[in-house]
Amino acid sequence: MNEPELSNNAAVAGVSTLDRLMFPRRVAIAGLSARPRAWGQMAYRFLRAGGFDGDVLAYRPNHEEPGVEAFDDFSSAGPVDLLVVAVPASGAVGIVAEAAAAGVGSAVVFSSGFAEDGAEGAELQRRLVEAAGTMPMLGPNCLGLVSAPANVVVSVSAFLNRPRRNGPVALVSQSGAMGFVLAEQLRRRGVGFSFYASTGNEAALGAADLVAYVSARPEVKVVGCYLEGVRDVQAWRGACRGAREAGCEVVALKVGRSQAAQRAALSHTASAAGEAEMFEAAARDDGVTLVGDEESFAEAVTALAKPVLLPSRPGLAVITMSGGGGAMISDQLAAQASVPPLCDNSRGALRSLGIPLAGDSNPVDLTGMFFANLHRLDEVMSVVAADEGVDATVLYFTFGDQMVDDYRALAATLADRPHPAWLVWAGAPEGEVEGLAGTGRVVGSIPALARSLAAQPRLAAIPEGLLDSMRQGSPGAATALAADTATGLAQGGPVLSEAVLASWLAEAGMPYVDMAAGDEPERLVEAVSEHGLPAPWIAKVDHPAAPHRARLGLLAAGLTSLTALREALRELLDRAAKLGLREPRLVVEPMVSHAGMFSLGALRHSSWGPLVIAGPGGDRVEDTAALRVAGLLPLSARSLEAIAERVAALAGTPVRAETLAAAILALEALLDADPAITEVDVNPVLVTSAGGLVAVDALAVRSEPNQTQDTTTIQG
Repeated sequence: MNEPELSNNAAVAGVSTLDRLMFPRRVAIAGLSARPRAWGQMAYRFLRAGGFDGDVLAYRPNHEEPGVEAFDDFSSAGPVDLLVVAVPASGAVGIVAEAAAAGVGSAVVFSSGFAEDGAEGAELQRRLVEAAGTMPMLGPNCLGLVSAPANVVVSVSAFLNRPRRNGPVALVSQSGAMGFVLAEQLRRRGVGFSFYASTGNEAALGAADLVAYVSARPEVKVVGCYLEGVRDVQAWRGACRGAREAGCEVVALKVGRSQAAQRAALSHTASAAGEAEMFEAAARDDGVTLVGDEESFAEAVTALAKPVLLPSRPGLAVITMSGGGGAMISDQLAAQASVPPLCDNSRGALRSLGIPLAGDSNPVDLTGMFFANLHRLDEVMSVVAADEGVDATVLYFTFGDQMVDDYRALAATLADRPHPAWLVWAGAPEGEVEGLAGTGRVVGSIPALARSLAAQPRLAAIPEGLLDSMRQGSPGAATALAADTATGLAQGGPVLSEAVLASWLAEAGMPYVDMAAGDEPERLVEAVSEHGLPAPWIAKVDHPAAPHRARLGLLAAGLTSLTALREALRELLDRAAKLGLREPRLVVEPMVSHAGMFSLGALRHSSWGPLVIAGPGGDRVEDTAALRVAGLLPLSARSLEAIAERVAALAGTPVRAETLAAAILALEALLDADPAITEVDVNPVLVTSAGGLVAVDALAVRSEPNQTQDTTTIQG
């Protein structure tokens, strides 16, 4: 047995290590019974069958088990590292309380009938947690654990009757059964696991605690998780970031991706805060690979057991014995990779090898006689790998019934090549691809290759240094904005309208359109003329009680003369009076030519923290279903890259990363400046033909309104 390395990763208060849970030497079972199908009896059999050679004790058993010491009182049992509770829920609380008081190291509670059974069960679970105190406890309503390095199997799953192997994977599952289903998917691909933990109701230990612990173990290269919910967002994110820092990959199969919850709000931004999208945004920032089904899970875990760091859009060299296979790879991988032509030097080097080729540009076609030169494949791969446009190589071979040993030998070398390479073995003899899947470099189809490539960690196209330099160099950095403007912001009411907010956003670095504001049409027209704001103009009523001005008829566009502007401003004041708006202000802005538009916002979430929201711009923002959580703040390079892709799709035109970063950093600074701001909505943000941005409207919602302000809201 491998002795545990001490760790300090568990997030449960008062718990410094889970070593006694995962590496116990003395195990006690409460509920050991003579009945073969009783959970206590099955747990005992699996524990011994798994090779555990430590002491096994039984708490008040109803029969004698050879080699098992029975006891009636934990205080007289001697040190116990792990207690296995396999009794009805009504008896579990008292046993756990007695064990915790006696200093038992940890517990696994199989018992069901707790919070999953309604209010009475929830109260019983509260008492169970109270009874356990600081003792690490897995469950209740769980399927136990497996610690292969310690030869500890504390579970009752039928999966454990099947042959299995140890491997570089740890499995953490909120569903015991699904965890073993995922283990079976890995087993069929020749991939073993070192640790398995079913967290059940997570009354004490949760998925984050187990991820933090197992990712620090030297045996583990990938942690695979089945999740139905995240009870402690910050603990989960901390565990995932810790895993990444330790060089361990995390794959999560997350279920329950329901539609984003809607709630009443003044801005459109707040309606976009769906749990699934927040989880996806966090996963992107924290380096977690998300998958949607068990087969994709197994493929991702297998691929990441031997990960390859690729560019965000890698260039692939395709070597094939079928022109059709090369064409399909080019087509089916177009969304995530390119198949660039090889340079003239590479093509010349290929021809100099003297190997017959049907194509040497990329794909490289070895023809149907490829088997005659299979022994020279390494030379071909070395040539294409040296091409400056190539980041990885894909081999596409079919059938090979007469060359199984050659294909196997080839597959065995792929993971150790200095240049990343995969083999697509299409139509392989039955069982061959499954038997080689554990190499992480052999798949049976092009879609499987696409999923394998998608799982690989990627270099950010946008360097983190760009954001660092912008934060340090911007006059609107968060600290400066907080110092200069926090007082002014705090004096506002429950809604900060554009005339108030625009100057703060511009100061923080957001590109914002020039404007003139006032409360009297004639003087405002004079200001427009004096300051040379170019026509055509747009005129608006600015009032915190009227956040959606277009709906209310409080906006006039396309004004080309000062006379038309003056008349429009008067009509807007009349309209505002009819709506009962007190002391409205007027805003005039030049209309900006643009190639596209979108909306950008920020939302302060109680669990996930500040979020960036992107959606369609202008009137299309009314389609709140199109609003999406695009990233988390503070902004990271991964978030910026994803937001830039989404914004380009929404606007129909590319945006410059540094300009988009400036706009988002301004939102970040604004939230830092005033903790009472809960939502910021900038709509529309116009995209110029050069990819620059110009914001032309904004509002913010605060949670602590000044009661002297008019808090009546006019809805459209």
